[in-house]
Amino acid sequence: MTGTGHGFRIALAAATAAAAISSLSPGEAAEPSRPRVLVLDVKAPITTGTAEYVESGLSRAKLEGYAAVAIALDTPGGHLEATRDIVQRMLASDVPTIVWVGPAGARAGSAGVFITLAADVAAMHPTSVIGAAHPVLGGGEDVEKQAGKEMARKIENDTAAFARSIATARGRNADWAEKAVRESVSATADEALKLRVVDVVAPDMAAALAFAEGRAYTRSGSAQVIHARDAQPERSEMTVRQRTLAFLSDPNVIAILMMLGTLGIALEFYHPGGIVPGALGAFFLLLAFLSMKVIPVNVGALVLILAGVALMVVEGYVTTHGIAGLAGVALLAIGTLFFIDRSSAEYRFDPALLTLSPWVVWPTPLALAAILGFVGWKVARTRQEKLRVGAPGMLGEVGEATSDIGPDAGEAFVHGELWAARSVHPIPRGTAIRVRELRGLVLHVEAAPGRHGVLP
Repeated sequence: MTGTGHGFRIALAAATAAAAISSLSPGEAAEPSRPRVLVLDVKAPITTGTAEYVESGLSRAKLEGYAAVAIALDTPGGHLEATRDIVQRMLASDVPTIVWVGPAGARAGSAGVFITLAADVAAMHPTSVIGAAHPVLGGGEDVEKQAGKEMARKIENDTAAFARSIATARGRNADWAEKAVRESVSATADEALKLRVVDVVAPDMAAALAFAEGRAYTRSGSAQVIHARDAQPERSEMTVRQRTLAFLSDPNVIAILMMLGTLGIALEFYHPGGIVPGALGAFFLLLAFLSMKVIPVNVGALVLILAGVALMVVEGYVTTHGIAGLAGVALLAIGTLFFIDRSSAEYRFDPALLTLSPWVVWPTPLALAAILGFVGWKVARTRQEKLRVGAPGMLGEVGEATSDIGPDAGEAFVHGELWAARSVHPIPRGTAIRVRELRGLVLHVEAAPGRHGVLP
């Protein structure tokens, strides 16, 4: 009985499967499932946000079973540590990686060289270029002048060894990779193909994927094959967090955040209880401090900026005839000039990316000084005015006698209120009066000749 029932279930399952297959069209029944390729767009300088974007893409590709990860690359360079993170993840990725330097006119400069070398399949658009990975200072200055000969040699040797090891691991031209660092050589797409820097010249990503079809790659000691022909591409966009990290990696943004934050705190000191300026200042400073973990910041320059803001705050409280304010502006300008730590490996790897714009170095401290100066002037002017609240605020106020006022009795309408009033000399009802003194809740007033009453 059991055997009969088991045979019936097998027959029923077979009949159901046959019916399902027969219901498909001939094309559907014969068509195999298309491989999926996750496409990442790296079209900007390499930053911490870019590294997290690529790393999350590689992790997603492994978890969701993608056949490969394809990176469309067009970058002038980027941060050394972010580049190292990307390369390490690419070399260790179980999912094969394909880098295409494109579209037309694209470049894989500086950091882009290392990312391209680390790919299992490297392709370039016919009009793209690759190279120029030598660590130099902005403006072409000699590295040795900033940090000394030994430090310059150490950074160059380390970066050259990094490039050579990647090229060797992927079977590419290690000598050219080292020259790209030491001699800042570059190559067109055709030259890179002849030099075995890349594997193919491809006009688009589809051509690069077609070339990758069937190519072998090795993971954990075992050879595997890439399946990417006619693949279904699926683009992965940057998350809000990754875009924010990329945005905060701009040193100009950090400098502006620092100044806005210190401005907000300074305004809170000028006018305690404002809440909003202090809260915004704290928020901007928090973002600035977060950004400082992304790029190399000169601590001494940061101290100069904070000291400059402190001097401008002092100008609002102490009469220095502008000396403290001018000194604060000078410190802000100097601190901004030296904001980036030029002795760091990050700066030497790609100085063009870690450079403050002149439109931030000069106008921003001057604008900040102008704002704080205006606020300080308004505060000083307000302090010189007569108080308008409390007992001192009542002195000199003009009102009107609402009854006859004498030494022993009377009422007056002053400051929008009815007050008990006294006067040494009799004052008839309806006469304009001026407050001379406030004793407890009784106004001592005098007639105000030539002034009109305040009652309708």
